[in-house]
Amino acid sequence: MRFLLKNTQTLIGSKISSIISNINRRKGEMQYGKLMFLLSLVLGWLSFVGPAFAITDPLSTPNNKFGIHIISATSDESSPAANLVNSSGGDWGYVTALVESKDRNRDKWQSFFNDLRRRHLIPIVRLATQPEGNFWKLPYEGEETAWADFLDNLTWPVKNRYVVIYNEPNQGQEWAGKADPRSYARVLDKTISALKNKNPDFFVLNAGFDASAPSKLPQFWDEVDYLKQMDQEVPGIFNKLDGWVSHSYPNPGFAGSPNGTGRGTVRTWAWELQLLKGLGLNKNLPVFITETGWKHAEGIDLDKSLPATDTLSQYFKTAFEEAWNSRQIVAVTPFLLNYQEPPFDHFSFKKITGEKQNQKILGASFPDYYPHYQALLDLPKQSGKPLQENKAEVIGGFIYTSIVAGESYISTVTLKNAGQSIWNESVPFQVKALGGQKELGIEFLPFPAQKVEPGQEATIDFKFKAPQSGAYEVTLQLLSGNKPFDQEPFTFTTAVKSSPLLLVKAKLPWKKSSVGDYLLSISSDFFQETLSVKLNNEGLSPSWEVRNLLPDHNYTFTLSKPLYKQSLKSELTNSLYKPQVLKQRISSGLNELNFGALEINFGELLKAPWSIGQLLF
Repeated sequence: MRFLLKNTQTLIGSKISSIISNINRRKGEMQYGKLMFLLSLVLGWLSFVGPAFAITDPLSTPNNKFGIHIISATSDESSPAANLVNSSGGDWGYVTALVESKDRNRDKWQSFFNDLRRRHLIPIVRLATQPEGNFWKLPYEGEETAWADFLDNLTWPVKNRYVVIYNEPNQGQEWAGKADPRSYARVLDKTISALKNKNPDFFVLNAGFDASAPSKLPQFWDEVDYLKQMDQEVPGIFNKLDGWVSHSYPNPGFAGSPNGTGRGTVRTWAWELQLLKGLGLNKNLPVFITETGWKHAEGIDLDKSLPATDTLSQYFKTAFEEAWNSRQIVAVTPFLLNYQEPPFDHFSFKKITGEKQNQKILGASFPDYYPHYQALLDLPKQSGKPLQENKAEVIGGFIYTSIVAGESYISTVTLKNAGQSIWNESVPFQVKALGGQKELGIEFLPFPAQKVEPGQEATIDFKFKAPQSGAYEVTLQLLSGNKPFDQEPFTFTTAVKSSPLLLVKAKLPWKKSSVGDYLLSISSDFFQETLSVKLNNEGLSPSWEVRNLLPDHNYTFTLSKPLYKQSLKSELTNSLYKPQVLKQRISSGLNELNFGALEINFGELLKAPWSIGQLLF
C-alpha cells in the first residue's frame, strides 16, 4: 500500500478488483493449494532455517518479531509504536516507514533514527520515488547511487540496515503505469549492488508484491509470472536478496480468515517461498511481513460488511500464534498504526479523532485506539537483542608518551561515541587496561553515569605512577558491560625518563647588569605554571629541576621583568620590558632557555617617563 491521499482510491480499487478477478480462477486450485501448503509447512518444520546471507543474521540473537507500519517519521508515531511492539516483555520491535526521494533530508532522518534508538525500535525503510498523476515515477538513471549515499550517511539504530526496494511493482500504478518485471529486476539488481558496495551492513529486501493481482496487462501482472520474468531478466536475482518481504494480506477484501492457507492469505509468505524455490532460490531467506492486517468496520463511516474491531483482536491473536509463528519470520508490521482519512481509515489501529468522525460509531467513552491495538499490546513478546556497533574515536585529551621517574599523573582522554549504541543505557560503559596495568598501577576514575548517545562526547580519566625506569606499552580496552568494543584497543607507549633541568639566560638592554627578579611562565596544551627566577649580573639563573615537565614535549616559555619600584604617581602595572617568548622542546637533563636581550616597552615608558632611570641604573 502507499501513503498518498490523492491516489489511494485508485490503489484500493485495484486491489479489490484483483482479488475479485482471482476468486473464480482459484476455485479449482483451492484443494490442491491447501495440500501443497501443508506439504511445504511440514518440509519447513523438518528443514533447518539457515542463516541470513547478510552481515548479520537477525535470527542469530533473540528477536522480537512484533512491529507496526507507520506513516510519518515523527515521535507522534514512534511513541505509540514503541508502546505497542515493546509491551508484555518485548523489546526492540520493528517499524516499517516509507521515505520518498524528495525527502532525502539527512537531519530529519537522523533525528528520527536517534528517536528510534532511544525507544528501541528497529527501522525497516521502504524506498519510494515521487507521485506523478495517478502513478509513481520510475527511479531515474543512477538513483540507486543517490539512495546509497543518503542511507549510508545516517547512523542507524542497529547493525543491520533493513532497506525495502520500492513497493508492489506488479501493480502498474506503482511503476509509472506499467507493470514491468524486467525493468524492476534491473533496478533491484543495481540497487542491491549500490548499497552493498557502500556498506556490507545493508540488509537488502525486495518490494512486497500484490499476491492477489490478476494477469491484466499492463496494469496488473500475476505474481507467479512476474517473478519468473524477473529471474529470466537477471538470473539468480532472488539469491542476491538478504531477506524476503511479503504482503501477506487476508483476502478477499482484506477480511479473510486468519486460518487461511496459500496465496492471498496471512500465509502468503509461505506460498511465496515455495514459489521462489522453484525459481532456483538456494537459501532460506528470513521473512519480513511488512504489510498485513484486516480492514475493520469502524472508520469515518461504518461498513457492516467488514469485521468489527473486536473480531480483529482474535484474528491477530490467531495469526501471531499460528500463521506467523515461524522461526523464519523476523518481523510482522501490520498496516497501519494511524490513518485518519479514507481509504485507510478502516485499516487504522487508532480511532478517528477528527471532525469527520461518526460519533454514533465510536461514542465518547472509547480509548484512543481500537480493541485490536490492546490485543496486540497484551500478546507476550520476546526481548530482542539486535547487534549494535560499539565504537569510539579519540578526539581530545592527552596521552603521556614520556614521564618522569617517581611522579604521579592523571591522564584525560576525550572520546566521541562513533557507534550505534547508547553508552551507559542498559549496561555500564567501562575501560580496562590490558597492558601496563601492573607496572604503572593504572587506576580508572569513576566514569560519569549519564547516557552518551552516538555523536556525543565523554571523557575517561585514569591515574598512574611512573616507576624508576623502562618503557611500557599501555593498552586500553573499551567495554559495553563485559563485551569489548567492535574495534582494536587503543595502544600507546610511555617511557620513563629523568626529570628536566632548566637554566634561564637573558640580558637587559642599556644596563651593564641583568641581575634581578624575573617571572617565567610555562604553558602547553595540558600545563600552565608561573615561576620566580633570579638572574645574576651575567643574566644567568642557577639550573633547577622541574619534575612536573615532561621530557620530549613542546612548551611555550615567557620571560617578563616586573618593575623595580611602583611609582606613586602612576597606575603603571606592566613591565618596562616586553615579555620575551620562546618555544622549545624539553628533554631530560639540562635545557638552556636563551631569551637574548629583552626589548624595551616604549609605550609604557611614554606613560611614565619618570621611570627611565630604571632602564639606566
